[in-house]
Amino acid sequence: MEQKLFSKLIIEFIERNYPEFIETIKHQDDGSFDCDLKSDSGIFSIWIATYNSEITIGIEDPTGQNNIHTHILCYEIEDLKSCTTELSKYIENIKADNLILYKDKDGKYDWIESSEFKNQDGSKKFSWKN
Repeated sequence: MEQKLFSKLIIEFIERNYPEFIETIKHQDDGSFDCDLKSDSGIFSIWIATYNSEITIGIEDPTGQNNIHTHILCYEIEDLKSCTTELSKYIENIKADNLILYKDKDGKYDWIESSEFKNQDGSKKFSWKN
């Protein structure tokens, strides 16, 4: 799918479903965009980008790094519904604290399902809300 069309369709989805991201949208020269939303706790952000005609969603950790992310491939217009459904799952799981940011005992940040965190000895978790 052509980059500008892809980005336009994803922006339309975000406008309808997650308007809180809209004010941070930054359009790039290649037709892609990125946007972010600071957590209620103020500790980290969710970020979304559409580089290379795929959706990338991730967390910017408290140090400003955005290495924690995943790619949602969306090659054809027919894939758009499943791609936006997957994007929604990530956003909703982060905001509901089902997918959390944590810092391990070595100081490295990552994300994990909150139900699995109890096995992370010596780590600190960060929630969306507090």
